[in-house]
Amino acid sequence: MAESDACVTKHSAYIFDRGGKRRVDEILDLSEVKWERARDNISEASIKLVGDACDTQADLLASLRTHRHELVIFRGRARVWEGPLHRISYNAGSTEIFAKDVLAYAAAQPMTQEWDNSYPNSGTVSGRIGNILSYELTHGRTMFYSESQEGAAAAVAEWVAAGGVATPTAGGWMVDVPAFESTAMGPAINVVPHMVIHPFPNEARTSAHTLPYEMSVFEHLTGLARQSGIDYTVVGRAIHPWDVSRYSGRLPTITDADFHANVIVTEYGSDHAQAAYVVGQEGAYGSALNLKKLAYYGPWSAMYTAYSEEGAEAPEQSELDSQAQRNVAGRTPAPMEVRIPDNSSFILRDDIGINQLVPGVQVYLRATMNQRKLAQMQKIDHVVVTENAAGETVQLTLTPATRRDSDEVAP
Repeated sequence: MAESDACVTKHSAYIFDRGGKRRVDEILDLSEVKWERARDNISEASIKLVGDACDTQADLLASLRTHRHELVIFRGRARVWEGPLHRISYNAGSTEIFAKDVLAYAAAQPMTQEWDNSYPNSGTVSGRIGNILSYELTHGRTMFYSESQEGAAAAVAEWVAAGGVATPTAGGWMVDVPAFESTAMGPAINVVPHMVIHPFPNEARTSAHTLPYEMSVFEHLTGLARQSGIDYTVVGRAIHPWDVSRYSGRLPTITDADFHANVIVTEYGSDHAQAAYVVGQEGAYGSALNLKKLAYYGPWSAMYTAYSEEGAEAPEQSELDSQAQRNVAGRTPAPMEVRIPDNSSFILRDDIGINQLVPGVQVYLRATMNQRKLAQMQKIDHVVVTENAAGETVQLTLTPATRRDSDEVAP
């Protein structure tokens, strides 16, 4: 097979400067493109070149820099993925470029302020993380730079010549470190303008209280997703947080016939509970009971830590009970899950295109070819798209939707 025959045909890849506005150049003759969309995690993407493609683009490839340049991937005309480079591997006869989505900036941003939602300042979890992202990515900070570091004076002179601020002080300088969204030292990351918070009535609330420099913004977001009742994903440059029991859209029904392999139906006893307890501080707890099937299963119970564990004072009883009710919802009868076998590809349809496959979107799935039939509302958890010489595959991971939801988006 000739080298040109091995190139991908559906995807194209470009290098942009930080912020995704100024295009540097196109990466040509790609032998493989892979990109993801992920729920509650940072997604990644990669491209690969081999043979002559590396030689003819050697100058461009050598000029790339991680944490400054961004990879932008198109599928046809659709801009499907983008984010900063985080690894470049130059090998004999091949080059691989790896990138992470724009949440990588939040992973490199400390929480510089005290963020206090303890009573009476409690608020929604999605509102809290929206405020934190908006502030921390747009506000700089001041740091001490010691004159004892090797080449300190020259480094300060270079910084000032580039437009930076360094104020002399005892033993060194106080340096104004610009925000990621600042344009003082080149292009802004261009993330906050695209952020979309999805507020809902009666969504999860928090009394979290964090102190400066305890963690990064992304670490806090991950903690909220793990224990505080929200989901999040990234699409392009947009960060989307929303309440875990809600959904960010719905797709038409899909069945076994929409995959290249038979789906698997599994019952998970480990996810079953008839009662839930949420434990706060100093003996405070909330509880919720589901009477449905209690006589059949017996008193299977699950224990949880209160959502607002990070530095928070004990939440009110109503908050504890509300959290317990969330945790017991959808856990009886013993949850069933339809799992797509590993490496099984989803068959795109006229009414379900690539840009509709977004984590958090719900879809009704019918499994009809198993000993135990199942029709279940699921949500997209992970999307992986790969194209190489063998063609394109679209892999989906689905998980059961938390609960039926009739709430509308809050104004």
